[in-house]
Amino acid sequence: MNGLEQGMRRVLVPLTGLQAEQAWLDAAAEVAACLDAELTALFVEDLDLLKASRLPSMREIGLFSAQPRALDGERILRLLQAAARRLQQTLERVARARGLAYSFRILQGKPLPTLLQEASSPDLVLIVRQATLRLTRRRPVAVLFDGSLAATGALSIALRLARASRRPCVVLVAAADPHSYRERVQQVGWAVGEAGEVLVQALQETRPERLVAEADRLHAALLVVPAAYIEGDSSRLMALYSRAGCDLLLVT
Repeated sequence: MNGLEQGMRRVLVPLTGLQAEQAWLDAAAEVAACLDAELTALFVEDLDLLKASRLPSMREIGLFSAQPRALDGERILRLLQAAARRLQQTLERVARARGLAYSFRILQGKPLPTLLQEASSPDLVLIVRQATLRLTRRRPVAVLFDGSLAATGALSIALRLARASRRPCVVLVAAADPHSYRERVQQVGWAVGEAGEVLVQALQETRPERLVAEADRLHAALLVVPAAYIEGDSSRLMALYSRAGCDLLLVT
């Protein structure tokens, strides 16, 4: 285990109260177990929703009646609190089943910016889309590599996850020209060492839509990205999140 891996502390997973998030916690527990990390769930009460629920002009449509009615701020808060309790119980169950250290926190804010504020080196931020790590083992782990130290750390994590889940690892080497590409492929070889074989794909541009398109073409189960890629910009993270067909893992 190298220095980057020894410093691993937490796998952070954001929650907002969706029913599907109970399955997401199971996927997050699998990632934490592969990396011998603590699992930390951050339940973020959407501040915009809470503020809107207190405005007298806001209306919601009844699920069964299809009739508009005033938003009830206290009711919204009670629903969020009930969802938080259910998810905390799920966290306890899936973490204990794998012998993981775990924690659960409730925060208020905009979910993705709040998540970025809470993450610090050497955390991992797991944003679950499809819980694909729990599905077929044939789908690979893809990782963005641009030659930076942060990308080397992301590659190390991707390799550990791929080996632990018995998946191929595909390294998306970002390079604007053939010379840079050859240099970075050589860096990948040094980083991988005897850890096992990887597949290498050239990536000439790293805009979120291009990166996601390549991960989708590979049918990746997980896309691992150094957090420096988003540069603290939640809009870039949102662009990844809104387009991705697989789970995302940010390595801080």
